[in-house]
Amino acid sequence: MERPDKALGELCAASAWEMEQLRSQMQALEDVVLDVLERGTAPTSQELRSLQDFDLVIQTLSGLSGFYKRVQAQVDESGPADLPTAAAGVTLEKLRERLRAAGSMAST
Repeated sequence: MERPDKALGELCAASAWEMEQLRSQMQALEDVVLDVLERGTAPTSQELRSLQDFDLVIQTLSGLSGFYKRVQAQVDESGPADLPTAAAGVTLEKLRERLRAAGSMAST
């Protein structure tokens, strides 16, 4: 069995990567909103497409929140966390796959 601290390190690295991606997306969204507000006109079709990323950010945050709640429940109930199982409840497929990959070390 892999060392638990190594699995935790992988999970922390994956989580940090997700947070950086969200930060970057939010910065880009802020830039679009500020451009539209400063210009004082309706957003262009490209800007509207960009603004749809707000939904992806919300879904990603929700997925991460649910994942960590499931991990905490596992720890409270049985001790060790089963990260791939906790990731199963994440509805965003790519996020679920990244969390499972980070957690796969814990189950080997």
